[in-house]
Amino acid sequence: MALTETTIRKLKNPEKERLIGDERGLYLRCYPSGRRSWLYRSRKGGSWKTRNLGEWPGVTLAEARTKAAALDKRVLPDSVTFGDLLDEWFQRRIEPRYKVTKNIEVYVTKGKAEAGKTPLPQLTTKRLTDILVEYAEAAPVAANRCLSNWKLALKYAVERGYIERSPLENTTAAVAGGEEKSRDRVLTDGEIRALWADRHDHAPLLRFLLLTGLRISEAQSATRANLDGNTLHIPENKSSRPHWVYLPPLALGLAGDHDGYLFAQRSNTAVQARLRNTAKVTWTPHDLRRTFATRLAGLGVDPLVVEKMLNHTLGGVLATYNRHTYDAERKAAAVLWANEVQRIVGAAAK
Repeated sequence: MALTETTIRKLKNPEKERLIGDERGLYLRCYPSGRRSWLYRSRKGGSWKTRNLGEWPGVTLAEARTKAAALDKRVLPDSVTFGDLLDEWFQRRIEPRYKVTKNIEVYVTKGKAEAGKTPLPQLTTKRLTDILVEYAEAAPVAANRCLSNWKLALKYAVERGYIERSPLENTTAAVAGGEEKSRDRVLTDGEIRALWADRHDHAPLLRFLLLTGLRISEAQSATRANLDGNTLHIPENKSSRPHWVYLPPLALGLAGDHDGYLFAQRSNTAVQARLRNTAKVTWTPHDLRRTFATRLAGLGVDPLVVEKMLNHTLGGVLATYNRHTYDAERKAAAVLWANEVQRIVGAAAK
C-alpha cells in the first residue's frame, strides 16, 4: 500500500494490531482503538531492531519519512550482498503483505546459506542456476518455488538500483524443477469409503476436510470459540479473508475438544507424511478440497455457490456487482453433500 495522508485518514480500525509498510523501514502501526503511530524497523543478522518515531497525526507522513531516511543506512550497490538483498526484500515486500511467511522464509534461508555473502554485481546466472539444479534433484517443486522467490527478490534489487538487470531474468522453471502439472485428483467412492473405515489419528480431520472443503490449516486452527451452533467461523484464511462453513450433523460429529481445538494439534506436514506412508493412499489433503468442489458440481450445485463455499473471490464483473452472500444456498449444498457422503459410505458413516 502506498501511504498518503488521505489513505491514513480513511483506514478502518483493525480487529487486532496491524503494521502497514511504507518505505525505508517505516511502518504505520494501527491499533483497534484508532490510534496510529510510526515505527522504524531494521533487521540485521536475523534479529529486529525497532524505534518509535511518534504518533500520527502529530508526526505527519512526510516527517516520519524524513526520520526513517535518516535512520536508514545508505549503502553502495557494490556492498549489497545477496543475503542483504533477501533480508531487505523479505522485510519490505513480504512481511507487510502476507499473513503466512514461513514458506518464503525457507527460500530466503536457502539463498543466504548458498550465496548470501556474494555481492550482487558478482552474482551470476550460472552460480544461481547451479544451486537450483542441485536443489531440484532432491526437491523439484521446492526448487521451482525457490526460483520464483529469488526472481522476485532480484527484480526488487533492480527497482532499488542495486543492479542493472537480474541474473535470473530469463531463467525458467525448466532449469530448476521443471514445469509442474496441475493435479486433477478426485477421490473415488471406494476411496471415500476407505477413509471412513480408517481408524488412524488423522482420519477425523481428513473426513472433516472432505465434508467442508476447508484447507488443512483452516481446520487445524479451528477452536470451540469459532463454533456457533452448526456454523464454524474462520477468522482469517491464508489470504486474510474471513470465512464460514455450515456443519451438518455428520461433519459436526467429527469435531472433538482437544484443549479447545476441534482437532488434535499436529503439524500439516505430519498429516501429509502419514498419508504418504499409508499403503494404497495416493491422494493428498488438498485433493479432498478438489473432491469437495467437483462432487458438489456433480450434484448440480451452482458454481458460484461452490466458489463461495471455498472462499474464493469472484472475478471480473461478478466481483464488482454481485454482492449476494449465498448463505441459504451454501447451507443447503453442505447438507446435500453430507447426505451424498452418507449414501456413499453407508453404515461406515454412522
